[in-house]
Amino acid sequence: MCKKALIGLLVGCAALSLFGCKKKEETFPSKQVTIIMPWSVGGGPDTIARKVASYGEKYLGVPVIVENHTGGSGTVAMSDFMAKDSDGYTMIVSNGPLFSLTPNFIQGTNYKLEDISPLIGMRQVEFVVLSNPKNSGISTLEDLKEYGKSGKTVKYATTGGPGNDSFTMISLLFEKLGIPAEAVPFDGGQEAINALAGGHVDIAIGSPPVYREYVKSGEFACLGTFIPEGIDVEGIGNIPSFKSQGIDAEFVGMDYFAVRSDVDEAKKQILIDYIKKVYADPEFQAFMEDMGMKAWEADEKEIIDEINKQTEDMKQYIELLK
Repeated sequence: MCKKALIGLLVGCAALSLFGCKKKEETFPSKQVTIIMPWSVGGGPDTIARKVASYGEKYLGVPVIVENHTGGSGTVAMSDFMAKDSDGYTMIVSNGPLFSLTPNFIQGTNYKLEDISPLIGMRQVEFVVLSNPKNSGISTLEDLKEYGKSGKTVKYATTGGPGNDSFTMISLLFEKLGIPAEAVPFDGGQEAINALAGGHVDIAIGSPPVYREYVKSGEFACLGTFIPEGIDVEGIGNIPSFKSQGIDAEFVGMDYFAVRSDVDEAKKQILIDYIKKVYADPEFQAFMEDMGMKAWEADEKEIIDEINKQTEDMKQYIELLK
């Protein structure tokens, strides 16, 4: 190499060093992805999220783990989530009430709907109110009414406290029935179901993954669902709505995967594509069918629309419970 060319090369290198070289863009993802779960281990959303995470290596190329950050009707998890970097490496499983309901009961929530971007739906939540007839003698809604009229206080298990959807809906039921009742909050759906199975409460609320086997075995009875048209659960049959039983209380909940709203759009799409591939996997579909559920593949707009509708519906329920 001639002296002139060598000097030019050295000057060029010095300029790159001085003004900075363009960094090679990182391939996303290049490390572990975390899903923050606001509710305890063993509940419906936790079970589904863990199954989705198990396909991380196969469809995303990196490990995916689930961390449970329980408490505060989901606000602990949301607060922890908002403290994470907006780099796409942290997702959260969220629901409608974290925005439509919780801020009305818990002061100082440090997040708003505009702070998140829903990626894809997980499931629509079909809450069912359950009893343990062997312990309480309650097998139907009429039995529950008679139990309340006898002067006994009904103890009912719920997931979380005020600000949580299951707490609100089952509390609303007792308000509408006009019978004395005492809420016993738990961190997750499985804990509430365990309390009912152990005879520690008279009534509990849950979704199909956590209660189905108890009902199939005859240990639990279904008193009704908040889904206005009722539901058909495989292995159980039809569960009537409270609306069809004369109680004006209806609710369709939903869980979904989300990231911070300022995450890069390309990264969001990679995460969406990953979850869609999981949902299309025959093994995953069999897993969901086994739980009596199917994946809810709603997009961001559909999820936001549902949250806004739910916010309007919740206003009347909140007034009744204040």
